[in-house]
Amino acid sequence: MAESAKPTNRLPARGPSSATPDGEETLDVLQILSRQRWLIAFLSIAGLAAGVVYALNAQVWYESSAKVLINQKSAGLGGNSTGTDMVDEDILANHMELIQSRMIVGEALEENKLRDLPSIEPQLNEKTDAIDYVIDQLSIVKGGDGSAKTARSLNITFTHTEPDDAKLVLTAVMKRYEQFIIDQVEQVMGRANEMVNKAKTEVEAELVAAEQEHLKARQEAPLFFQGEGSSNIYQDRYRRLQDELLDLDIQESTVKTRLTRVDETLKEMDESTDPIDQLDKLALIDSDSLERLGVFAGLQMNSANSAEFKAAMPAKMEEARTQITHLLKLNSEKQRLTSVFGPGHPKVQELESEITLVKEFLQDQKELTSPAEMFGDSALTPEGLLKAYVGFLNHDLAALSERRKELTYLAKDAEDKAKELIEYELTDMILQKKIGRQEDLFEGVVQQLRELDTASGLTGYLYEFLAVPRTGQKSWPKLPLCGLGGLMLGLFSGLFLAVANDVRDGRFRSAAELDEAIGLPSLGRVGKLNSINQGIKGLIATELSPDAEAFRLGRTMLLPDIRNGNVRAIGFTSPMQGDGKSTVVSNFAVSFSQIGLKVLVIDADLRRPSAHRYFSLGKEDGLCDVLEGRLEIPEAIKSTEADNVFVMTSGSSSQTPAELLQSQRLDEVLAVLKEDYDLVLVDLPPVLAVSDPVVVMPRLDGGILVVKVANVRRDEVVNTLRRIGSSGGEMLGCMLNAFGAGKKFDSDGGYYGYYKSDYTRPSSSTTRQSAPKAATISSNGRVAE
Repeated sequence: MAESAKPTNRLPARGPSSATPDGEETLDVLQILSRQRWLIAFLSIAGLAAGVVYALNAQVWYESSAKVLINQKSAGLGGNSTGTDMVDEDILANHMELIQSRMIVGEALEENKLRDLPSIEPQLNEKTDAIDYVIDQLSIVKGGDGSAKTARSLNITFTHTEPDDAKLVLTAVMKRYEQFIIDQVEQVMGRANEMVNKAKTEVEAELVAAEQEHLKARQEAPLFFQGEGSSNIYQDRYRRLQDELLDLDIQESTVKTRLTRVDETLKEMDESTDPIDQLDKLALIDSDSLERLGVFAGLQMNSANSAEFKAAMPAKMEEARTQITHLLKLNSEKQRLTSVFGPGHPKVQELESEITLVKEFLQDQKELTSPAEMFGDSALTPEGLLKAYVGFLNHDLAALSERRKELTYLAKDAEDKAKELIEYELTDMILQKKIGRQEDLFEGVVQQLRELDTASGLTGYLYEFLAVPRTGQKSWPKLPLCGLGGLMLGLFSGLFLAVANDVRDGRFRSAAELDEAIGLPSLGRVGKLNSINQGIKGLIATELSPDAEAFRLGRTMLLPDIRNGNVRAIGFTSPMQGDGKSTVVSNFAVSFSQIGLKVLVIDADLRRPSAHRYFSLGKEDGLCDVLEGRLEIPEAIKSTEADNVFVMTSGSSSQTPAELLQSQRLDEVLAVLKEDYDLVLVDLPPVLAVSDPVVVMPRLDGGILVVKVANVRRDEVVNTLRRIGSSGGEMLGCMLNAFGAGKKFDSDGGYYGYYKSDYTRPSSSTTRQSAPKAATISSNGRVAE
C-alpha cells in the first residue's frame, strides 16, 4: 500500500514566546515577580525589620574632629607678604601618613597614659592592640567643604564608643604631631643622607655593568633568538617530528597486525577447499589495499569477460561468477560501513542479510564456484589475492622503516638545536633579572634620598589648628540609613531567591506556557481519568462533561485529515510512565467510534501492556504473536463491548520488544490494518524510558503526545520531542493531562460553566445514572445494560 500523504490542514507549530532569535530561552521577569511576590515581600519586610532592630540595639559610636591648615614657610620674597606658599599634594600626603603612623599614635598614648582606657580595652584582641585600634578609627580627608574643597587643609576625625574619650585620644595625637614637627629632625638626617648617596653611586655603577653584559650576550646570540617571548622554532620542529614518529608507530603496528592476520588466514585456506569460505577471507583486505589489488583483479576479470570465454561459459556459470563478484563488493562495503557506523547499524545489518542470500545461492551452485570454473585458468584466486596483499604489506613495512630512520635523524638534530637555543634563552632571562634587581635597588636608594629630603624639610612648614578636638558627636547607627539598608538587602535577597527558585523549578505553570514551549497544537485538556481497574466502564468519552468534551475537541481537530485519508494510523506516547497515555488512547477510540468510524487499538507497549485492561480483555494472542509469525492478523483482533472499537492486545511477552517493533513485519501489519479500519490508534511506551516509540513513530502517519503536567518537567518534554523529531516521526498535537496540576491547568475552565448552564444541562429524565457492573457502551455513546 502506498504511504499516505501527510496532513495538510494541521495547525502551525508555535515557537516559544520567551525565546531569543538565537533560540535561547529568556526569563520573563514580570511573571517571576508575580509568582514569587510573597517571598520578595516577606524578605523585604524582614530586611527592613532587621535594619530597624540593628539600629536600636547596635553599639553607639561617637566622632570627635579637628582641622589643620598646612602651608610652606618662605622668606617672604617675590612679593609674598604672608611668608607662606601653597604645598603640593605629596607634602599633604606625608603629613597624613605622619599623623596615622604607629610612632606618633604610640607615643601619644604612652605620654598621656591612654593605653589602658576602660573604653578602649573591650575593642582589643590578640591581633589588635591599642595603637592599631586608634589608627583604624582615625580618618583623615584632604580639603574643605563646598567651594573650599581644594584647600590645603586636613580634616582629622576619631570614632570611639565614648564621646569624652574620643576627644581625649584625638587631642593627645594632635599634640604629639605638633611636637614632632617642632623637633629638629634635620640634625639626624645629615649622616644618613651621605650614606645613601654613596650607596646610590655604587648601585648605579653595578647597573651599568649589568646592562653591558646583557648587550654583549645579545650580540652573540643566534639569529633565531629574538629575546623574551620569541618562539623556539627548533622546539616546535622537534614536537612535529615526534608527532609524526608516533603516527608512524601506529601505522607500523596496524600493518604488522594485518600481516599476522593474513598469514594465519592463508594457513587456514590451505586446509580448506570451500571456495565460499575462501572468498569470505578477502574481507580482511582493507579498503585502500582493495583499490591497489583492483588492478590485478581487473586484469583477471577482463580476461574472463572475453567473447570467446563467455560463448563457452554456460548461463548458470555466468550467474555464479556475477554473484561472487557481487559478494566481494558487498564484503568490502560492509567492512567500510562497520568501521564508520558500527556492527549494529541498520545499513550494516541490511548488507549482512544480502551477503547471507548470496552465500546460499553459491552453496547451491557449489560445482560452479571454483576459480577455474568462474574466471578460467588465468583467474587470480582468493589465495593469490591475499598473497599479493601480503606483498603490499611487506612493501609498506619497508617504506615505514626507511621513513623512521629519516625522522629519527631529523628529530635528533632539532633536539640539539632546540637545547642550544634554550640555553641562550635562560642566559638572557638571568641577565634581565639581574638588571631588574639592580634597577629596583637603584630606585629604592633614590626613594630613600627623597624621603630624607622630605623629612629634613618637615620643619619648613607652617601648621595651624583651624578646629581643635571637641566632644564626640553620635555618628552611628542612623535609623533611616539602617532601615533603608535592611530594606534593600531584603529586597535583593528576595529577588535573588525568587529567580533561583523559579529557575530551579522546571515544571510548567500554565497551559499557555506548555503550548509555547513545545510548539504543538493543543488537542484538549482533561482533569479526570478514571482508574484502569474500572475497565471499559471507566472510559469517560461518552459522558457529558468537560473532560469528555476534551476528547470531542481533539476528535474534531483530527477528523478532517482522517476523513480525507491523510491520517490513518496515530501513535500515542508520553515522556514518562504514568502520564495517562493508555487511558487517552482508549477514550479517543470510543470517541471516534461514536461518529461511525471503525477503530482499532493496537497495544504496542510490549513491556508494560495495559490497553487490554481498559477494554476488559485478555492480553494473550496479540501483536507479539503476529510479529513472530505464530498468529495471523485476523486471529489477533478482538472485539469489545463498544461498537466499532476493536483491540489488538500486546500478546505473549517477548524478550526482544525493540527488535520486534523494528522488523519489516510491523510495516506489513500496519499496511493491512489501515486498509481494513478507518483509524488505527497505537499505544506506545514512554519515549524517555525505552527506544520503542522512536522506532515505531516514523512508520505512522503522526503522533499525539500525552503530558501530565503535575509530574513532567520542561526538559523531559523537550527531550521527548527532540528524540521523536530526530527519528523522523511527526507529531499531530498534544493532549494535556491536568490532573493535580492546579488552577491554571484546571480542565473545568473555559467551557465548564457552559456545561453547567441550564441550556445544556440534561433533563432529569435523561440524567445519566451510575452504570451497573454489566453496563456496556453502545454506538450512540450511551451506557446500556
